[in-house]
Amino acid sequence: MTWQTQPIRGFEISGISSGLISIRYLERETTFSRSCREEFLRRVSVEYCIVRAARFMVMPFGDIRRKIEQSLIYDWAMRCPIAGYSAFVLYRDVAAFLQQALHDPGLFEHPDGGVIIAAMARISQWMFVVLLSIQPLFRLRPVAKSERMLPRAVALVAVCIPLVFLSIERAPPDLAFNLAAATVSLFANVMAVVTVSFLGRSLSVMPEARRLVQSGPYGIVRHPLYLCETLGTAAVALQYRSPAAAGLLLLTIALQAARGYWEEDVLARTFPDFAAYRSRTSFVIPRSPLRFAASFVTDLGTRRRLALVLASLVAVLALATVLPRLII
Repeated sequence: MTWQTQPIRGFEISGISSGLISIRYLERETTFSRSCREEFLRRVSVEYCIVRAARFMVMPFGDIRRKIEQSLIYDWAMRCPIAGYSAFVLYRDVAAFLQQALHDPGLFEHPDGGVIIAAMARISQWMFVVLLSIQPLFRLRPVAKSERMLPRAVALVAVCIPLVFLSIERAPPDLAFNLAAATVSLFANVMAVVTVSFLGRSLSVMPEARRLVQSGPYGIVRHPLYLCETLGTAAVALQYRSPAAAGLLLLTIALQAARGYWEEDVLARTFPDFAAYRSRTSFVIPRSPLRFAASFVTDLGTRRRLALVLASLVAVLALATVLPRLII
């Protein structure tokens, strides 16, 4: 058996990425016997044919999925469930509130501070849900989105976690905890409404890019809405005070952090100025919480929106106080 040195051309499979098999072409000097070289070329030819066949089979499905996701019908199909779900949750909570007011009309005749704070927290939550049910219908179409399924699934789970609290048992009533929960909930919901107003038509549940919003709370924190949602979940957990509630709160924190990470991956690939924006802002928790809270008052645009939200809260609270008397 004689050995000889000569260039051998072949193909090496380098891996699978996003459903597409990539092939890297090689050229190298290798010492082979004639029989070994023929066996090597035969195997490479078979592997190359398999790879080409796999690419031929996989690529059309990827193209079809991409075309479907870019279509107008798919875009509206993704808007309607969010709007419908938010409207359903709003209807159920408002109906339950009115039924409670009709059953106990004296509750709002001489309300104490705890009742007023709890009612305002509930009404501010309604305002937040109203925005969630309306804005998806008018939002811009995404210019980029995450192609993976895991970020989308995590976003849906994070949205549905508050409903999971309904399946666990509440803790015994405690005035101090209930008052703290109502206060935190009011603070979180008011901030959430103001924050969503800055997002406007860029609001999204999934990791998608529409516009790079840098005004209002977004000038200090890159994900203030996730911060508000986490605070709202913490307020709910205060009413349950159990290991299951603590676990759901920790799961919410982890999921919101993952949502922010995947969303920033899309934004960084879409907007060239995102790197500079990221360098001067914090992720979710503000570097100076007092400065972040004060920005809702010191910034002119944010202060106007906050005043509008608070005025709406007082108006709806007054209506909720008078309506049971008018019905009876």
